[in-house]
Amino acid sequence: MAGSIGIFAQHAEAYADAGLPAFPVDTRNKRPAVRGWKNATPQRARTWANIPNLGGADGLGIVMGKPSGLTEIDVDGVGEAWLALAVERFGKTPVAIRTASGKAKLWYRHNGEGRHIRPFQGQPIDVLGNGFTIAPPSWREDLAASYTFKSGGLHDVANLPTIPSEALEVVSGHRAILTLPGERNQSLWRYCMAQARHCDRLDDLVDVARTWASAFPEPLCAAEIERCAQSAWKYEATGRNFLGLRKPQVTDGDRIMDDLIDHPEAFTLFQMFQRWHGNRSSFAIAPRAMSEAGSPPWSRHRIATARDVLLQRGFIEELAAPDKLRRKTGLYRLATDYPRSEHNHYTPLSPRYGHQSGEGLGQSFNQSTAKEVGQ
Repeated sequence: MAGSIGIFAQHAEAYADAGLPAFPVDTRNKRPAVRGWKNATPQRARTWANIPNLGGADGLGIVMGKPSGLTEIDVDGVGEAWLALAVERFGKTPVAIRTASGKAKLWYRHNGEGRHIRPFQGQPIDVLGNGFTIAPPSWREDLAASYTFKSGGLHDVANLPTIPSEALEVVSGHRAILTLPGERNQSLWRYCMAQARHCDRLDDLVDVARTWASAFPEPLCAAEIERCAQSAWKYEATGRNFLGLRKPQVTDGDRIMDDLIDHPEAFTLFQMFQRWHGNRSSFAIAPRAMSEAGSPPWSRHRIATARDVLLQRGFIEELAAPDKLRRKTGLYRLATDYPRSEHNHYTPLSPRYGHQSGEGLGQSFNQSTAKEVGQ
């Protein structure tokens, strides 16, 4: 993406004008691209933007907490259901952000909140009252997608609400965790199992496990923490993780999958369109050119058929029909309102695996998993 070059240089001034301490970020590895980022100020952001190797960074970081006056609620689960759950808990805010991976962030005015990773049991939500966050329009080259303002923007930063104190009550009680060695090990493993589906990589899960385990009165050693995370990740990677499986409600992703389950190629094509053109007002669909490019690796007829299914079912809209005489491709856009599925999404879990709390797997921990995680 041509626009990814110099993103920090292009947008640092706007963040500085809003009074936000921005700094360059390596978005692929989610880490600052400059030393001294904790001491970032609007003026330093302008200086970094004029240094070629820093101004050319593909992302902008914002220091959370007192320096920026911001607290972020990081909704680390894909789907509108998790976002709605966060808004219901923390209150409405004018600024909502869509991450490059399709997750969400909410901004509030800082009111002394600290940094809490997964403080609410069973919910993929982090409270970021210090540290840093990645802000729009940062670009992820590996995902070919950018961070965008889902609603609001920098002009709303001065008018953000604070988070109600009662919404954070569970955070204060988060440190009351079991103290016996075996119980600590098992509770951490169960926590990792519940959080594994919200992590992209094993390293991310290990980081979550370390943060959560830091609340133990008697800390576990680093090797034990990593073993718990690795064990949970093995269950997740092999499709045997049933802890934390249920969602608070049906998401748009669930409905889309159900409505296109009988046309898997249409479903795949729609996912590709969302990835490539999710931030565009229109895009072309050229079956022959797409087929020749191997993207997707199907014949032009299969691509055209999948396109027609998406049109018929209302997932895309045709703005201009293809014109064979003029050799012009059709022009389309993603529909703003997706069809509502009539399928039954609430298929219960098998009794073999217990209830939502994961009793089936939890009961077998001591027998089948204790040795694996080093209890």
